[in-house]
Amino acid sequence: MDERRASIAAAVTGSALWGFSGTAAQVVLQQFEFPVWGLVTIRMLGAASLMLVFARPRWPRPWTWSFASLAIFGLVGSQVTYLEALFYSNVTTATLLQFLFLPMVAGYELATGAIRWSARWAVLLTLAAAGTVLLVGTFSSAGFSILITPLGFVFGLLSAVGGAYYTIATRRFVQTESPQWVTTWGFLLGGTVTAPLGVWSLVGYRWPSAHGGAPLLAGLILFVVIAGTLLAFTLFVFGLRRLTATEGGVAASFEPIVAAAAGFAILGVALTPLQYVGGALIVTAVVLLGASTREASVPSKRTRPP
Repeated sequence: MDERRASIAAAVTGSALWGFSGTAAQVVLQQFEFPVWGLVTIRMLGAASLMLVFARPRWPRPWTWSFASLAIFGLVGSQVTYLEALFYSNVTTATLLQFLFLPMVAGYELATGAIRWSARWAVLLTLAAAGTVLLVGTFSSAGFSILITPLGFVFGLLSAVGGAYYTIATRRFVQTESPQWVTTWGFLLGGTVTAPLGVWSLVGYRWPSAHGGAPLLAGLILFVVIAGTLLAFTLFVFGLRRLTATEGGVAASFEPIVAAAAGFAILGVALTPLQYVGGALIVTAVVLLGASTREASVPSKRTRPP
């Protein structure tokens, strides 16, 4: 497998883990009423601690404002707003709104010349967008609808902005640093920033007293930390080393497939024929992305970002 296809596989796997993690997070937030800021702090500091033990990336020299912005507005911002959107709606609605990051990223890269518009991009983006809408939307005689609240809508749009910024900004650093370096220090800095609010939100939280409730909650949080944070972000960042941000976004469209499947398996949300069609469209988009022989536009010289 060449580097490009390995990058696509890593980005797809990372997005699939996000899909599973989103379903687990919905249970944590809605059924156990766990605080959002507490979950964000635990997942970021927990993932950073594990990375420090096993990956041991070198210390950043020096810390830069651009990296701090990535950690705070990209990593923290995208996670907090996505979880809030999930809390005020559900995993499929939050995923649909967050997916708006893809046209934002594509527009940015078109404007900056990172990619050139072509029939290939029209097909890939159309397939990914149409597949996502079919997967997470509801079609009836009354038309198209999704479960949404005003706050869920606002946080969903903000999560798209945070996801777009994170995807674009990450590529600058992953060209000169390892994925483990980017995620470890990004999680540590982001988790440190959210810690005051996270600890405060957990002070008054009561762990479930029902038999089996506490172990289940702890297991779901551990899954979010390891699979949905440490592994998912590291794999996606690895993918961005050989992909443009837009290509990474197309690969990330695999997330709603897994979110829908996990919702069916765990939450009992039945899939409709149109949802299967939507999943097939996304798979087609990812296959076409992998079949392309065009190399992603990456800098020829590995210079350290400012």
